[in-house]
Amino acid sequence: MRAQKVIDEFMKFSVIPHPSGNEKAVGEYLISWAKEHNIAHKMDSYGNVIMEKAASVGYEDKERVILQSHMDMVCVADSDKEYDPLCDPIEVYRDGDFLKAKGTSLGADDGAGVAMMLYILSDDTLKHPAIRAIFTVEEETSMKGAENLDVKYLEGKYLLNLDWEEKDSISSSCSNTVSIIFDSEVKRVKNTKPGYRIKVMNLLGGHSGCDINLPRASAIKLLSNLMLDMGCDVSSFNAGRVVNAICAEAEAVIATDCNVEAAVKAFEEAVKAEYPNEKDVLFIVEKCDVDTVLEKEDGDKFISFLVGVHSGVFYMSKYTPDFVETSQNIGIVRLNDALHIEILARSSSKFHSEERKRAAKALAMVYGYSLSIPSENPIWEEKGENELIRIMKKAYSEVVGEELKVIGVHAGLECAFFSSVKPELQMVSVGPQLYDVHSPKERWEISSLGDTIDFVVKALELMSN
Repeated sequence: MRAQKVIDEFMKFSVIPHPSGNEKAVGEYLISWAKEHNIAHKMDSYGNVIMEKAASVGYEDKERVILQSHMDMVCVADSDKEYDPLCDPIEVYRDGDFLKAKGTSLGADDGAGVAMMLYILSDDTLKHPAIRAIFTVEEETSMKGAENLDVKYLEGKYLLNLDWEEKDSISSSCSNTVSIIFDSEVKRVKNTKPGYRIKVMNLLGGHSGCDINLPRASAIKLLSNLMLDMGCDVSSFNAGRVVNAICAEAEAVIATDCNVEAAVKAFEEAVKAEYPNEKDVLFIVEKCDVDTVLEKEDGDKFISFLVGVHSGVFYMSKYTPDFVETSQNIGIVRLNDALHIEILARSSSKFHSEERKRAAKALAMVYGYSLSIPSENPIWEEKGENELIRIMKKAYSEVVGEELKVIGVHAGLECAFFSSVKPELQMVSVGPQLYDVHSPKERWEISSLGDTIDFVVKALELMSN
């Protein structure tokens, strides 16, 4: 019953477009929801929504617990899907044990967390201390909501961040994220060679942190390597929609005298042999008119940059087996009238995070590109087992009958900002099972939700005791 009520809440607001940076409408929905349920509420100047619910009878003397999720989502779509994330609703449907979206990302990251919080706030039969529910904005891009949240809203002993994707674990630490951007002007000359448009499609993509260690290909890396092999001139290159997703599609317009069809066929076969799980990848070649291309030096420099810059894992953890410590992802490339490249680096090591920034500076010096680092989020450092973790373990054991895993995550969580201003606040991240977030293949395992919401409710009850 609880799980269905959570899904009902999710279905109501998922029809409201809420890509990161455009949360006004969903924020207004949350305010309207709070009014309808007689929940005290406020929207701050950044668009964060804060709700307050009094403690259950008999629990008034217990210290407040904070629930937190983010109201924005990563909006990506299949190449053949006509989709405007600012206007079009997510078309959610059930497929067996999964909730999915038709041709787009689902938004269960973090719509699942938002829906669980709304359910908890709406159910007056639950036992709990006073609850402060915080719904933040722009987690998927700048984390502006968490970064600028007034510290007064973090007054409490425990915080549950409901932005997790594994049903049998919780997170107690996370890496940072560093946004790295390269820009450059380009010079063009008249083209004299046959022109072609090449598309790479149907790669798995995925989350650039949680999935970065999986055997998945980047469309940007594949297409740039193919272009280097062909020795072509470059007219345009466009790939990626969000920097925190592994690029699943890319398109380039080139000019060359080589046998393009043969080169592409051989390369596609090599890719499928190297990446058996990318069996659906497509390389599409079309002849086209190409009026101008980049000057030889600019074009060669551009291709060599994309081929040479690593996109993937740099270092594994020295302390935790099979855990990624440092990585980076080339997420967005735009080459038309000018060049624009966006990279997202992650690390749970301050030293190696600085190393990534030094490497970016060195690349800018060598290639003559301008460099900017518009945002850098902090690390949420592991502090060992505390009272909240013991409560979560006990709650999980009582509900599920198994031992709860406590791990870190190679991704940025808003807890890192909260920890930086309120280090004594005990926090964990928890949520149901999600797969392939930040991609059109995103899905939410329905059967995991019942245990998750019951587990969280039990934890609230144990906090009261």
